[in-house]
Amino acid sequence: MSIQEHDDAVTGPGTPLASGAEVTGAAAPLPFDAAYAAIHARDARFDGQFYTAVLSTKIYCRPSCPAPTPKPQNVRFVRTAAEAQGLGLRPCLRCFPEALPGTPQWAPRTELARRALELIAGGGLDEASLDTLARRLHTSPRTLHRVMVEETGAPPVAHARAHRARTAFRLLASTDLSNTEVAWAAGFGSVRQFNDTVKQVFDRTPSQLREAARRSPRITAPGVPAALSARLEARDPVDVAGLLAWFGARTLPGVDEVSGSRYRVAVRLPRGTGTVSVGLDADERLRASLVLDDAADLTAAVRVARHLFDLDADTPTIDAALGQLPWLRDAVNARPGARIPGEPTLTESLCRAIATQQVSVAAGRGQLRRLVEAANGPADTAAPDAGDAEPLAAAAAVPAASAGTQPAEPQASRASGGSGAEGEPAPSGTGLTPFPTAETALETLDAWFRGPAARRETFERVLTLLADAGEPTDRDGASALLERVGALKGIGPWTLAYARLRTVGDPDVDLSGDGALLSRARTLGLAEDKRRLTTLLDGARPWRSYAALHLWG
Repeated sequence: MSIQEHDDAVTGPGTPLASGAEVTGAAAPLPFDAAYAAIHARDARFDGQFYTAVLSTKIYCRPSCPAPTPKPQNVRFVRTAAEAQGLGLRPCLRCFPEALPGTPQWAPRTELARRALELIAGGGLDEASLDTLARRLHTSPRTLHRVMVEETGAPPVAHARAHRARTAFRLLASTDLSNTEVAWAAGFGSVRQFNDTVKQVFDRTPSQLREAARRSPRITAPGVPAALSARLEARDPVDVAGLLAWFGARTLPGVDEVSGSRYRVAVRLPRGTGTVSVGLDADERLRASLVLDDAADLTAAVRVARHLFDLDADTPTIDAALGQLPWLRDAVNARPGARIPGEPTLTESLCRAIATQQVSVAAGRGQLRRLVEAANGPADTAAPDAGDAEPLAAAAAVPAASAGTQPAEPQASRASGGSGAEGEPAPSGTGLTPFPTAETALETLDAWFRGPAARRETFERVLTLLADAGEPTDRDGASALLERVGALKGIGPWTLAYARLRTVGDPDVDLSGDGALLSRARTLGLAEDKRRLTTLLDGARPWRSYAALHLWG
């Protein structure tokens, strides 16, 4: 099939798919200009929604391809990789567009970080240099360093030091080896390096750690609980104040809180639970303070932190595009760097969406408070009512002020206020507990639900599906599960849109069905009904989610 024949099949006979034409079909519902803006921003959130066919080079790419953006006249957009291959185009060797979601080629940066961590855990940097490790991974030291900081919040050498320290911790806690023997067994080059690293990472000498282990049986369990600090790279600007205001109006006692200039939330991680605290350090740089049941969950916790604050978004590009719209120009100038406030789990996003259907945020929050209390018990800390700006007391969080003084690498220290043995790294259970699982929410439904029978049935259907399917661990899994949720009775477009916004971080969600958004548009004289609001937001594609955030104010 020729390109012209393909274009005729998509847009109709005699209507070539040219610049300004719309790509039809559910998989890629973007106008040409919106799709081109997405590839210009190299936004990975559009990967899989459509593909870029570059006619001048006869290749096809993902939207996030790092290659230079082709000229508009040389570009066509297709719905699937199979369509591109049917046009005789070959896949790009830089972005692997033919890869399937879930395969290593689909997320090359994440895969590179994962492989690097595996090699480091196997002693890849104990005796070899960073250059050697990079060669084993078929990349450059500079690229490896950059990817590791972006994906995990710390460079390779810091992970190697933290891994050796964790190994030494386990040996000190569970064996009678001498300190010298522990140093060599853990991979340190000298006893002095061993002593210095253990002191730096745990703020205790090896002998003090061993003494703490003897007094606390829990310390010998698999995994090393620790408080860690990770640097969070992002393109400026980042509207931290706007994110904190959003989270602050929706916190749930015992699950999350806004304290000072930081947002703190309890989360479930692959090896245990943890608390993630994100905010600005003393140098006005974003940093995550993490209290983990297992220090090996650092990478997963950093991903949660980045998702919460939407730190992979290219806000300069988004702001530049939205600032060209007359009705958004003032809002963008007043609030540069607006980010999508993330949610840790799809279960929480859907519960929030269903609980707030046709009611206020405060009323929905009350429903969710009952859910949390029924599932987790009364919160340990007193929480303010909806809209109360008073910060909550952190029971045993890593002090926000200390984040600015810690080095830009994983560093464990005692959490303040902990009740464990002296010298014992604090566990994650420090006043906050993760949002209930779908199974728990379903089991306790009678205890916490108040409302119409139809909404209760919606909760039952959604929670049953989530409990059976399991909590998705990535954006693709959440998107696939949301398609199944959308087929359930009682789930409308707004509920799905809200969940896509908070859990998937979709940059182009249609939120025209949101009552508060329509009310705001009416107040500003921008739209009188949903149809006009839809038209207004369509002009902001592919950044409708960010346009809605600005319109909400």
